[in-house]
Amino acid sequence: MFHIRDLTTYDEFLAVRAIQQQCWGFAAGEGLYPPMLNTAAHNGGTVLGAFDADRMIGFLFGFLGLHHGKRLKLCSQTLGVLPDYRNRGVAEALKWAQRDRMLALGIDLITWTYDPLEAPNARLNLHTLGGIAYEYERNIYGENFGALGQGLPSDRFLVEWWLNSERAERRAAGREIERQADDSRVANVCGGMGAERHIESVNLALDVPEVQVEIPIDIQAIKQTSLSLALDWRLATRQIFEAYFQRGYCAVDLARVGTGDAQQNFYILKRNCYSGPVDSGDQSQV
Repeated sequence: MFHIRDLTTYDEFLAVRAIQQQCWGFAAGEGLYPPMLNTAAHNGGTVLGAFDADRMIGFLFGFLGLHHGKRLKLCSQTLGVLPDYRNRGVAEALKWAQRDRMLALGIDLITWTYDPLEAPNARLNLHTLGGIAYEYERNIYGENFGALGQGLPSDRFLVEWWLNSERAERRAAGREIERQADDSRVANVCGGMGAERHIESVNLALDVPEVQVEIPIDIQAIKQTSLSLALDWRLATRQIFEAYFQRGYCAVDLARVGTGDAQQNFYILKRNCYSGPVDSGDQSQV
């Protein structure tokens, strides 16, 4: 079992930095600045730690900011969980605790970025938590962002997590909708298995309420097998996401099909989806 609490001491902020460096493979002193964490923690930001007994096993850091220059929000900057504790619900628990802190302050929006090709992160952010994404940012940290990002442009989705939305409330209550794949709506036809799976064709002209975009099961495994293939995934999906986002679609979920090497992951892009603090009638279906 693990527990979560707010971090307050400088030694704890040093531990946050150490976990981040391990998670990202930072080897040249990169990482969060402990005095900044200290200032944020005591001035409206959130610095949360997950602990197994007395050992810190994960963290989540966010600071206050403005959404599109107007609305107060929390910018959730960095989340890290030690490798041995992944897939145990630690990241999910940290995010729900972060939501509780913001709702207590009357703040109803948290945003953050993540690599759209990292399927576990996509599943957490969109399916489990109920976030949405309709902004695509190219190469925001360069092509050598630690060992984890080595060799690929650091493209990111910007996630909006509206904390009082029906989507978030439904997920908080454990009511998730599992969506099914539909070949007629897939924007990228793929072939091959496992680390050799590749995109064969791209369709930017689908005109349906929902579009599906396949991403790899494990982009890191593809990188280890063939960096050029991983780069092809990056550039082809960049083209797809940018095209459909510009046409009014947004990413609302990540669906899984099959198991093992035959598993496939599909983003669900929904046209004219919700993007504000007040629920619309259409949003109840996303």
